[in-house]
Amino acid sequence: MNTPILQATGVRAGYQGCEVLQGISFDLHPGEVLGVIGPNGSGKSTLLKAVTGLLPLLGGKVQIAGKDLSNLGFRERARICAVQPQVETPLFDYSIREFVLLGRHPHRPLLGRAGPADLQAVDAALTMTDLLPLASRSIRSLSTGEWQRSLLARALAQETPLLMLDEPAAHLDPGHGYDTHALLRKLSREKDRSVLCVSHDLNLSAEFCDRLLLLSNGRLRALGTPAEVLQETLLQESFACSALRVTTNALTGNPNVVYAR
Repeated sequence: MNTPILQATGVRAGYQGCEVLQGISFDLHPGEVLGVIGPNGSGKSTLLKAVTGLLPLLGGKVQIAGKDLSNLGFRERARICAVQPQVETPLFDYSIREFVLLGRHPHRPLLGRAGPADLQAVDAALTMTDLLPLASRSIRSLSTGEWQRSLLARALAQETPLLMLDEPAAHLDPGHGYDTHALLRKLSREKDRSVLCVSHDLNLSAEFCDRLLLLSNGRLRALGTPAEVLQETLLQESFACSALRVTTNALTGNPNVVYAR
């Protein structure tokens, strides 16, 4: 198998002396979509912050593109890895286009103006996220779902080999949620992008992820294909929900998680 673009070894991280992640190890290969699932408070967002350098490690090691994370400068890191946070508050009243253009800063000289390549990348990102018709609108006028798609578009405009996304389909209607996951799958297959994607939607994760990483109480409970991870007893224990059942999607053959009253 090809060399991983992301390697996490024994990662420990937390907040104000409270350890959330307890020795998490995994890798992510070029062209792979790895979904991170688990209950609320299990450490999913903390894991993304830890492996992107937004949260200092309490232990363990992270390597991106063969380099130790601690040795990567901000701009170099941003040329390799684009991050979509779960929550972000806009500081200025940008248009959508201006906001998405912020994703091009790692590729431009300091104080340099946007060039043709930057504008082309922005148009492509707006098109992929179905935002091109809204490009001139103020980001402060957007619905929650439109804002979520703007965050994804900014990450896509960076044109990095690695995407780390925290709930990219949160607040989206079923159509845009499906399209978002299908887009990530397409980018992995056609552009060799690597995607680390936190999601609460187990069924979309089953359909579009190559592997799933299940967290529970800050520990790695399972890592493998959707069929290997989406096991009924394991999900019931991890999510503390005895109503969860795992069936098979009759159209795709992938696991399908449902509720039984």
